[in-house]
Amino acid sequence: MLDKTKLRGADFITSIGLMLFGVWILFQTFKMPMKDTYGGVINVWYVSPALFPLFIGTGIILLAINILIHAIKNGGFQAFKESLQSKKGIHLTEKGYRFLAILVPLLSLVYMNLPRIDFFLSILLFLLFFITVFYFDDFLLLKKLLGFYSIEMGILLLLFLTGMDTILTKAFRYSLDILALGLITALYIFLRIQIRGQNEYTRKLRNAFMISLLTPLILVPTFRFFLRVPLPKEGGIVDLLFILYYAFR
Repeated sequence: MLDKTKLRGADFITSIGLMLFGVWILFQTFKMPMKDTYGGVINVWYVSPALFPLFIGTGIILLAINILIHAIKNGGFQAFKESLQSKKGIHLTEKGYRFLAILVPLLSLVYMNLPRIDFFLSILLFLLFFITVFYFDDFLLLKKLLGFYSIEMGILLLLFLTGMDTILTKAFRYSLDILALGLITALYIFLRIQIRGQNEYTRKLRNAFMISLLTPLILVPTFRFFLRVPLPKEGGIVDLLFILYYAFR
């Protein structure tokens, strides 16, 4: 096991990387309009697409600063210098894994899934991982879930980079939604397997799944049908809610 000084050295370099990443997110965010006019209707700032990544980028920077200060106070900078001088590798700490568990789903949601996959399914997939990975409060389980979720996001990234998503969508409009539903199911099954026989974790998973499901179930009707705000991607589930909305209206 690494001593605390070496761990703080790893925290030091991790915080620098996270801070630069947060600055990059803000730089990209400020390219988005805070308000604009569409068809004579002025969209106010609080429905701007820039708000969500703005909060994400700011949050990442603040958390990175917190880690940086803690690392410096505990000799992290000196440990980092000694590590470079001795050419020893820097090990990822538990905090590093936890930040990856925040960054990977957030980046996947904002820059990959929301523009391409049904809003309802994107939020459900994001929350199912994000809530459970921290609600369980089990580091070994966190690493396993992060690895599995990263593989799922890697599959989606490969499809988007190769243009296969366009081909699948042309063949059948809801192809990506079906794939996302499959990834959600696979993640849930993986979670069930990992916590098999642990009643406390089973209860937590049940609660996390209910929250993950209810959140988009409330958000979608509120924004789409009452506030009349177009969602980033309206796929199969949103279309189904449209059918139900007009059927019972």
